[in-house]
Amino acid sequence: MSKKKKNVFQLPYIGVETDKYPVLYHEEGHYSVVMGIDNTVLRYSGDEDKFYKFHTEFTNIIKLLGAGYHIQKIDIFSTKKLNYNIEGKDYLSSAYFKSFNGRNFKDITTVLVITKITKRSNFITYNPKEWKLFNINIEKVIGLLNEGGFNPTIYNEKQIDNLVKRSIAFNFMNDTFSIGNLKVEDEHINLGDRIFRSTSIIDVDEIQLPSQISPNTTIKSNGSDFPTDLFSFLYDIDSELLIYNQVIEVKDQIKERRIIEQKRDRHSSMPDPSNELAVKDIEGVLDDLAKSNQLLVNCHFSVSLVDTPEKVNTAYNDFEGKLFQLGIVPSKRTYNQLEVFSSILPGNTPVLQEYDYFKTTIDPALCFFYKENLRKSDNSDFKIFFSDREGIPTGVDISDLPMQTNRINNRNKFILGPSGSGKSFLMNHMIRQYLLANTDIVLVDVGHSYSGLCEYYNGTYITYTQEKPITMNPFYITKEEFNIEKKANLKTLIGLLWKGADGVLTKVEDNVISEAINEYMNTFFLEGRQSELGFNSFYTFSLEFIEKEVTENELNFNLKEFKYILKDFYKGGEYETLLNANLDDSLFNENLIVFEIDSIKDNKILFPIVTMIIMDIFLQKMRGRKKRKCLIIEEAWKAIASPMMADYILYLYKTVRKFFGEAMLVTQELDDILKSEILKNSVLNNSDTVILLDQSKFKDNYDEVAKLLGLNEVEKNKIFTINKLDNKDNRGRFKEVYISLGGTGEVWGVEVSIHEYLVFTTEFSEKEALSIYTKKFNSFEKGLDAFVKDFETSKLPLPKFVSNLLAS
Repeated sequence: MSKKKKNVFQLPYIGVETDKYPVLYHEEGHYSVVMGIDNTVLRYSGDEDKFYKFHTEFTNIIKLLGAGYHIQKIDIFSTKKLNYNIEGKDYLSSAYFKSFNGRNFKDITTVLVITKITKRSNFITYNPKEWKLFNINIEKVIGLLNEGGFNPTIYNEKQIDNLVKRSIAFNFMNDTFSIGNLKVEDEHINLGDRIFRSTSIIDVDEIQLPSQISPNTTIKSNGSDFPTDLFSFLYDIDSELLIYNQVIEVKDQIKERRIIEQKRDRHSSMPDPSNELAVKDIEGVLDDLAKSNQLLVNCHFSVSLVDTPEKVNTAYNDFEGKLFQLGIVPSKRTYNQLEVFSSILPGNTPVLQEYDYFKTTIDPALCFFYKENLRKSDNSDFKIFFSDREGIPTGVDISDLPMQTNRINNRNKFILGPSGSGKSFLMNHMIRQYLLANTDIVLVDVGHSYSGLCEYYNGTYITYTQEKPITMNPFYITKEEFNIEKKANLKTLIGLLWKGADGVLTKVEDNVISEAINEYMNTFFLEGRQSELGFNSFYTFSLEFIEKEVTENELNFNLKEFKYILKDFYKGGEYETLLNANLDDSLFNENLIVFEIDSIKDNKILFPIVTMIIMDIFLQKMRGRKKRKCLIIEEAWKAIASPMMADYILYLYKTVRKFFGEAMLVTQELDDILKSEILKNSVLNNSDTVILLDQSKFKDNYDEVAKLLGLNEVEKNKIFTINKLDNKDNRGRFKEVYISLGGTGEVWGVEVSIHEYLVFTTEFSEKEALSIYTKKFNSFEKGLDAFVKDFETSKLPLPKFVSNLLAS
């Protein structure tokens, strides 16, 4: 007795042939072009206009194609595991990426299939006119997609074959996969230990939809409405694989209109309340078609889930609940599982039957299209890795690429974050990656936030003490270096010494000091006395020169006051070494220099002068080194935010761009922005990148700040979602940050490994505990590895582990 043959699923294709484009031929004569596209609305972009723009662009595409086409959009949500290759990466980068390995994440693949439907007959004939028009239409569609930012990529035969096979295997998660046997049941398809369950979003037998629908919906975030995709929840459905199949069929409009008019007439011939309501609805559709140039279309939207039976059922209930919240009741039909599965295959939408479609106009139909995508890493050699809002490391170029695309005009950055918002971790995280990009960094700090990072990278850490002050000789330059800019810098320095940070030079005082500097430098250069250049010789020279100028020109210049105040910086004075000791030349070759000046932050005389000295060191490095350079000024900027320093700061910010450099100013006080004209005019106007940490404390009076920072309502909405999303599960500790480049930005997570945390930490006890290990192993890395291993073995919270270690 012969065995019963099993049904064999046959692929409905003849093959792929490439003419102008690779074309997939269906066994019934239909032909399709398959392409990958990017959905244009970034998830959590918060920009409602982008949803409408997406809607408009697809409206234009469908109207361009017209009758006789199927437009199939397939969004594939596959659950994958992060698996970074850490080989060859530096120690901390390896620790960073390794900490993410094994984490689940959702990947979105979007496929657009345009299928020309041929009329069914016994014979399929080649129509050259129709074929030419198809190719022209595809070319126009690709043009519209490129203009809209969809980045279309036409699939070749190999890519189409891979898409088809993965669809049959229900596997978009793994590099390798196999195709198994399918067993069709009443409510699902068995796939070994997994099942495939599909449902149509619209029940065509009893259409239950909200009375109004739009391309997006809103969720509440921190009390504000935050725009999101109508089907944004699909990303959060917990299933190994979710496929959202969106099909729009454009039919003959005259014929379709006639069918609707006949339907209206039938309802009108039998007057009763329900028929009168139907007539009113049909009249509304016909009116819309006449006035708004709408198209009548047939639509099919189905969601397919693949996972274990238990997980699929749970995921389906979640999906159904989310639809109910939108006012949509999905179809209860389950017997067409194989049919719906077949329709997922690219170009196989003709398999759908009349009962799989519902009729509507193009506007509500396109509201059902999924429009969101995830941010991808920038294609750049200079990337700073942050976590996206799903916890996936993403490389973001916040300096070079935005300059190349004219999104920003300078690389300078302004960073605002209140105490406890994670500012020091953000800065450590960024600086570490800047150093990997071979950047020279000069950093001015007042809180010992960078000692661990500096130690790890063998940087130079200079702490100001009375016994060992930070010194330099600003006059010790070559004749070639004495230009208009240097002259202005020296004039600002002398004005600062005399008048203090809050003082102002009169026009006469300004001119006299400028002339004294000019005459002093030229005299010493001419006489070959460059080795004597310094504040001491300038002081004696200037007194004689100014006295002569004042006397000859009868000027109002308080020479006695000038002489008395500046003598503190002359030999024998309290600060005699500050401006007379040449800087260690080796500093100009250091990649990382941290100046810690916490001990003088309350000294109104030294604080601004030392800060200016450090800035001058950076200026010298900036001119002398061709590589990327960065000056970071933490709270020390308050020492120089004065009228006396305004021109100097403005000069610094404008000049740094010319030398492949950038300046970052970091602050934590909102009033700093609102009250400081220097900050507004010199810093903010010349910082095209704004980085903000948690701003919720400032929400009540944020309008003025938003205006200063050039933030519109969309950007404000994003900012007030910082640390407010339900995105903490299965992630390490992190704080979020908003980064705006030229007025538009995104929110990112600063999520680091335990190794990086211990390098960045500002907790004294944690630093002390780590130093026990680094000293024991006589190696920072070996000591850190041993510390982390013992900590993880202990299963204790870090504070408890540290306290036990220090107590032993």
